[in-house]
Amino acid sequence: MIKIINRLTKKEAMELAFKIGFEGEVTRTNCAQESFHAISSVLGIKNPLIFKSLSALEAGGGITTKGSCGSFSGALAAFSFFFGRTYKQWEKGETYIKASILGQKLFKKFDEEFQTVICTEIHKKIYGRTFELMDQKNPGINKDVLKEFEDAGAHLTLSVVVHFTTKII
Repeated sequence: MIKIINRLTKKEAMELAFKIGFEGEVTRTNCAQESFHAISSVLGIKNPLIFKSLSALEAGGGITTKGSCGSFSGALAAFSFFFGRTYKQWEKGETYIKASILGQKLFKKFDEEFQTVICTEIHKKIYGRTFELMDQKNPGINKDVLKEFEDAGAHLTLSVVVHFTTKII
């Protein structure tokens, strides 16, 4: 188990990751990018290509709220980036599941708290209702529902979700 991360104790690293994730989620939104950014910042290597590739994973994927929580997905991307199987290992058919084991630990935290990793179900647990953020008539965000979501404390409250992703590092 990692004890020191970039000259920080594990506890300090988790606190810093949460601070980075919380502040970013409040000001810039996109839970997938935010959880990746928080973890990669603390571990000391940022990857702009992976970060950019997480854009469409926000709000359950494509802002549909129907898929996995973006914070969960972004953390899985970070775990894979830092601890995943290499191309060379894949070509040789080697099994290497350290990133998946971290993903399982994160899943258990989500399951304990929300009994799901699905965005809409997490909304129900936190707010007692779902928010259909996808505009059903035109591609994009339903601005009225987004306002309701924000008024309910969306990115302040959902930063708690980002918190789970930072407790695994």
